[in-house]
Amino acid sequence: MQNTTKNHDDEIDLLEIVNTLWNGRVFIAKITGYFAIIGVIIAILSPVEYESSCKLLPESQETQIPNLGGLAGLAGLAGVDLSAMNSSAAGVLTPQLYPEIVRSLPFILEVINDTIYLEKKNLHTTPFHYFKEIQRPSALGYVKKYTLGIPGLIRGAFNNEELTTANNSPFYRISREDWSIIEAFKERITIENDPETGIILVEVEMPDPFAAAQIAKKIEIMITDAVISYKTDKADKNLNFILETYDEAKRNFENIQLKLARATDRNKNVTSATAQIELKKIEHEYDIAFDVFKGLSSQVEQAKIQLKEETPVFTVLEPVRIPDSKSKPRRTLIVILFCIVGSIFATLYHLIRTILLA
Repeated sequence: MQNTTKNHDDEIDLLEIVNTLWNGRVFIAKITGYFAIIGVIIAILSPVEYESSCKLLPESQETQIPNLGGLAGLAGLAGVDLSAMNSSAAGVLTPQLYPEIVRSLPFILEVINDTIYLEKKNLHTTPFHYFKEIQRPSALGYVKKYTLGIPGLIRGAFNNEELTTANNSPFYRISREDWSIIEAFKERITIENDPETGIILVEVEMPDPFAAAQIAKKIEIMITDAVISYKTDKADKNLNFILETYDEAKRNFENIQLKLARATDRNKNVTSATAQIELKKIEHEYDIAFDVFKGLSSQVEQAKIQLKEETPVFTVLEPVRIPDSKSKPRRTLIVILFCIVGSIFATLYHLIRTILLA
């Protein structure tokens, strides 16, 4: 009997809520309409953005040495030891660190100070100059600046830091305004790594489609260059050092070789002990110089193979293309979201007001 009464009360409460909402349908519709109008205004005033992207697949470094196969045996016959190259696998720059490279200040400064072409404005300029001097805030931007941004404006009025990069200085000196531009520009660049496939996704968002594609291509090139430079720096320096030593040993060997030839010709018909001792001495110098030259020749080949093995290869799975449609704003979605928020707000407000006045 009690359960029947309880169910009956629940039905009455539910009917009361439905009746309350039905009676306030005009109010709810009006508030939802106001929110929809605000959503339309924001959607129209939001700046248009275009997104360009590319996908890279870095070569796996884990199986490079075993894949040499017969080359290792042939290199061993030539006196080249490839087993020492396994130690170079330690300290590899993993793809998970690529976002840190892209977001580093030297990397960003090189990108933001590079000249690009804005197709819509028919203008050649740098992203930094464009965002600082050319692009004007939208009406929505002005509203945000002089509402939510008032504390920052007040701080800026009492803290003027007009700083420029000092010449011949190892430090960066950037003004507060310029730093805000750099930070905002960083948010336009996204780099993601899929740990399962190893694919690197680079995305760039800009107000101009051609500019977005240019910056995405530059980042693609800079990432590959930075990774290659990082992974081959030690091997490259080692190769250059061995080549310098090899050239010096080669010159020394050729000089002693010429010296031996002249001594042999000069003492061809001479049987004196002094001449024979002198000739033996030169031959001994020749043997030492030849052994050094031969050993360095093997080291040069080994260093070349090591440099080639440590040079990573990037495969472009999806090249950069100029976007033909905007990525932002999603005007329909903005209006729909404002309508949903408006209807929820109006419904809750009407229910609470009705309960309090009851």
